Parts: sequence; C-alpha cells; structure tokens
Amino acid sequence: MPRQSLGSACENVKLSQYEKEFPPNMNVTGTVPFAKGVTLAPAGESRLIKRLIWVYFILLLFEGALRKWFLPGMSQELLIVRDPIVIWIYYLAFAQGLFPMENPYIEKVFKWTILATAVSLMIGAHPFAIAYGARTNLLHFPLIFIMAKVLNKRDVIRFGKAFLILALPMTWIVTQQFQVDRDDILNVAAGGTGFQLETSGGKVRASGSFSFVSGIVFYYCFAVSFIIYGFIHKNIFPKWVLYLGTGATLLAMVTSGSRAVIAESLQVVACLGFLAYYRPYEFGKITTFAFGFSSMAIVLYYQLDLFKEGIEFLSLRFEEAANVEGNPIEAYFNRYYQIITAPYYYSMWTDTFGAGLGIATRAGAALSGGYGGAEISWSRHIIENGTIIGSLFIIWRIWVTKDLFIVCINSIKKNNYLPILLFGASGPIIAFGLLGQPTNLGFAAFGCGICLASTKA
Repeated sequence: MPRQSLGSACENVKLSQYEKEFPPNMNVTGTVPFAKGVTLAPAGESRLIKRLIWVYFILLLFEGALRKWFLPGMSQELLIVRDPIVIWIYYLAFAQGLFPMENPYIEKVFKWTILATAVSLMIGAHPFAIAYGARTNLLHFPLIFIMAKVLNKRDVIRFGKAFLILALPMTWIVTQQFQVDRDDILNVAAGGTGFQLETSGGKVRASGSFSFVSGIVFYYCFAVSFIIYGFIHKNIFPKWVLYLGTGATLLAMVTSGSRAVIAESLQVVACLGFLAYYRPYEFGKITTFAFGFSSMAIVLYYQLDLFKEGIEFLSLRFEEAANVEGNPIEAYFNRYYQIITAPYYYSMWTDTFGAGLGIATRAGAALSGGYGGAEISWSRHIIENGTIIGSLFIIWRIWVTKDLFIVCINSIKKNNYLPILLFGASGPIIAFGLLGQPTNLGFAAFGCGICLASTKA
C-alpha cells in the first residue's frame, strides 16, 4: 500500500469508489480519509469507540476538578486518568482494523520514541521518567487518526454543541474564581495545596475545572470556533445554545485574568482571512458573526456589572504586561519567538544526547526524584534528547501541523469552513504547546482529531 501524506490522504473519497464494497443501504459512519484499502467502519462496530471518545472528552474537561477538589490525594495518579481510555480505544480499533498501523506520522514518531528511549536508558536516565516521556511523545497521537476514521461531521457538531452548553457552568466557575480570594478553595492548585497563578489587581488567573489556566485558554478557543461556524451557518446550533454560549465565552474572556484567552481566540478569528482569500463571495457571511458577537458584548456590558469589572481588570493586566513585554502585538510575536529560539539557550550544540526522555516535564522530573521541567515547549525535546533526536520531534510537530493546515485549506475550497476554524484552535497546540502538561496533550490530540474528522463530507 503506497504511503500518503496527510494532505493527500485526507481528501474525501468519492462515494462511487466504495459503491461496490458498500451498498447504499449499508450503515456506515462516513468516508475514510486515509488510505485506499482501509475500509469504512460499520456504525455498530464504531459505536463503542465513539462513546469512549466522549469519555475521553469529559475526562479532559474535568480531570482538573478531580485533582483539585474531589480527589486531591490522587492528583499524581490522575495525571494519566485518560490513558486507560485511550488504550481501550486502541484495542478496539486494532480489533476492527481501524488502528493507523501504516500511518507515516505514527510510524515516524514511534521509531523516534523507541530511539529516544534506548538512548535515555544508555545514559542512565531514570526509567520512570523515561516511561512518562515516551507516553507523552507517543501514546495519545494515534487517537487523532482514529477519531478521523470513526467520527463524521454530525459527531463533530455534537461536540461543538457540548462545548457551547458546557461553557455556561465553566464560565460560572471562572467568574466565581475571579471574585473570591486566591486562598479560596475554588482557586486551589492540583493536589489540594497552594493556589493558581496570580494576575493583576490581586486576582488569580482562573482555571475553571482544569488544573491550570491553559485549560480554559484551549476550551474557549474551541468554543469560539463553533460560535463563528454557528453564526456563518444558521440552524447548525439552536439559537439559545449559540447565544448563551457566546455570552458565556465573552464573560469568561474578561474575567479569566489571562491575556492568552484573548490572543488564542483571536488566532481562530484570524482564520477567517483564509475564507476571505479562497471564498471571497462567502466572506460576507461573517458580518452575522461580527454583529452577533458585538451585540452580545454590548448587552453584557450594560446589563452585567461583573462584565465591566472584568474589563477593568483585563485592561489593567494588559497595561502592566506592556511595561515589561511591550504592546500586545509585540508580546504575542515575542512569545512564539521564544518558543522557536529556546532550544538554542539550552546547549543545543553541546549536549549530544540530552538528559533523558521525560526529564524536562514536571511529572517526569518528579518521578525521577527531582523537580522543575521546561516551561517552553520546543526546549523540552532538546533538553531531553539532545540535538539530533530532539530536533526530530520538533520537525514531526511542524510536519503534522503543516499537513493538517493543507487539508483544512482544501476543505475551504469544497465549501467546508469548519476545519479551518478548528485548526485555528488545535494547530497552535500541537505545533507549540507544552505537551508535557496532560491537559495540553489532551487538547492537542482531541482537537486535531475533531479538526481532521470535520474535513469529511
């Protein structure tokens, strides 16, 4: 079977190619966007996998709540709470012939992880840290391609509805965290001790039901993706879901205490530029989104004092940060510049084999009896694996992101606009995110999975 790139392999296969193999009355989930010869999954066989993907999604959203409030004594164990679910999905997918055995992306990252593991053992790195590092580099990424096989466009819209409906209780938690003191139980850190990062005005950066602020950053990015799509395509979501989800998202943006929520959401909005370029006659549809979004903001501003208070603190946060990092545009580009150049700060050209797989993650460092972990994503690969092997993982992340982007652009040409919006939310995570952090890794895998699934007709 010839290998295909993500860009070419994810082109939707015309129904006529499968008519002989799948008669019109056969119950199937949709077309398979990977390789010729990999058949469609009958709905009965993929139903359990779909349910487990929903379990993965729910655990992704509420893992932090378990670690902070309900089971703080098991905080370390709950770091990998989704791993049994994803392994179960892989078992079912393998049994049904849906596991991406010959997927070039999975083949490469598997080989490089094995190589990194072997080298780490040779240099005497701690085996527990190595195991956690191998899990971080490999375990969750096949889920992207399994989701794209078993999910169809309708399934993706259901996840979108869940994002918008759950934005209401998520925003309630965010606003409560904004209003209470940093030492309140709502602002406790994972493990039940300490508190979340502080922001301006004596407030903390709200984390919602997640263990860290990055969770709500990614959550509301996906919410914005579905909000824009809901305004562009009427009747995709019930009106009450769309407007309540929009209002909740706007309120969370101003009360979260994090500039990243705004910046990452604007990345999603910026993806409308590709729609303007490839489908200029459709670009006028975004006026509905702009009107609906701004109208909701005006209503919240004049009807909700909490919204005004949130804007005041958010403005203070931007002003204080500007004194250190420059204006918001400078700070935005500087952040990505630091991610790209960070490996050069960590002896990239002198440390040939690195310190060992997993050692630059917080969990891996703790498992090896130390503490710390890299705070800038690309530097982790170089610290752990040295120049050559570490660079391979960085290249892999760029490769997957680039090909996913090409697939989403091709979808625009087929009048399918949801993929490029979801790419705006998921692409930056897999390319630049701190994948050593479990929530980030979960959003990278799940987000890219629904993005790729949404490209199907």
